[in-house]
Amino acid sequence: MGIIPKKASEVLFSSVQRKKNRDKQSDVSNISPDAALFGLLVSKFVFFLLFGGILLLVIIFGLFVFRNVIMAGLMGFGAYLGIQSLLTVKRKQNEERFSRQLPDTLTAIANSLKAGFSLDQAFEFVTVSMPEPTRSEFSSVHLRYRVGYTLGESLSELPQKYNNTEVNLFVSSLVLQNQVGGNVIPFLTELSEIIRGRVLLKDQVAVGTTQQRSTSLIISLLPYGLLVLMQLSGYNALTTTFQGVLVLILAIIMQGIGLFVINNAMKIEI
Repeated sequence: MGIIPKKASEVLFSSVQRKKNRDKQSDVSNISPDAALFGLLVSKFVFFLLFGGILLLVIIFGLFVFRNVIMAGLMGFGAYLGIQSLLTVKRKQNEERFSRQLPDTLTAIANSLKAGFSLDQAFEFVTVSMPEPTRSEFSSVHLRYRVGYTLGESLSELPQKYNNTEVNLFVSSLVLQNQVGGNVIPFLTELSEIIRGRVLLKDQVAVGTTQQRSTSLIISLLPYGLLVLMQLSGYNALTTTFQGVLVLILAIIMQGIGLFVINNAMKIEI
């Protein structure tokens, strides 16, 4: 009488396992994605404190070196832009790695399905056979799919995190193929070749624009290097007079506009 029937026990075990998977997913989502780019598995609040602490230390260092509030503020603003630029670069590198691994990921999924595995098992195979960041991303996809989300819901976070044509093409095509039905293996193989060709073309474009990007970076940093040298040598009219501060603000605004125009001119849509 105290024995739970087999089907009831399976349902109970499934519900408990589903709850554990949801808790695990909640813990993963609490980790700051920006901190994870540097290998730091900390919460968003802790990363915010680290970010603010670095800015505060830079401002204090600026006050100590230059004895000038304007220069300390500029150093803090420069540190903020530098950290944001570093995060952007790391996100771009992570996105490029994921896009380059995507053709091999599709091949792995197709081979798993060809071997008789289900789509759930194919996702699980990707989580143990592929390197980062594909391993972590498909681990989340596999977890959501196993919990009970649809295929579209399980893959929905990928286009939000990696907003490029390759990932959007993969997600939309796979979801559409799943809704329409049919043999998915030839479709995955062909999609893998298409994405591989696009990634190769993007690499060629990046190599061709390396010099222009390096030139724009050097030109953007030169004025601030000259400003630091002027401050250290005693020519501090730009930060101690009202007219100098206005000229400095105008120069920063004009440089920002120039960098915006240069970056847009170098963008090549593929």
